[in-house]
Amino acid sequence: MTGKRGRPSADEALARDERVVDVVIALLTGDGIEALTFDRVAAEAHVAKRTLYGVFGDRAGLVRAAIRRQHAYLGDAGSGSSDLRSASRAILQHLLGDEAVGIHRAIIAAAALHPSLAQEFYDEGPGRAQGFLASHLLADAPVSPELLFAALLGEPHRRRLLGLAGPPTPQEIDAQVDAVLQTLGLSR
Repeated sequence: MTGKRGRPSADEALARDERVVDVVIALLTGDGIEALTFDRVAAEAHVAKRTLYGVFGDRAGLVRAAIRRQHAYLGDAGSGSSDLRSASRAILQHLLGDEAVGIHRAIIAAAALHPSLAQEFYDEGPGRAQGFLASHLLADAPVSPELLFAALLGEPHRRRLLGLAGPPTPQEIDAQVDAVLQTLGLSR
């Protein structure tokens, strides 16, 4: 006779949550926001719906977890992002990747029907990234974090969103960061 297994260990819970986020990202990037149902996530991640509700709360919580993964550099104190160039590079490396672009496309496609998810995306994504840049800008910087963020992503991001370009190479990211920082008078 088998009994209840009990609560998962911290490592098991983390692995489960990562598996859920993997499924959420795959659904968002493959089929869009409407595919993101608790039934489907639970089935594909092999977890109980009750667990999903307990950990993530609602669909916005699932989206928030996917967005936070794309901005993992925000939590990496030792990630080498201690200067503005490294911080800018981390943002581009993450946000020009396939997963981040796919999530962005899904949110844009759903924004009119789900404005609260669009707001959640902005707050957890671009809003937090701009705060990250602000923490690396000198107090007398000639530009705002919002302007720097827009300049960094700019046309490379637009081309990625439209499917006109693939992920940039590390050299292309470095060139974009250096050009933006120099143009905005932020290179040291």
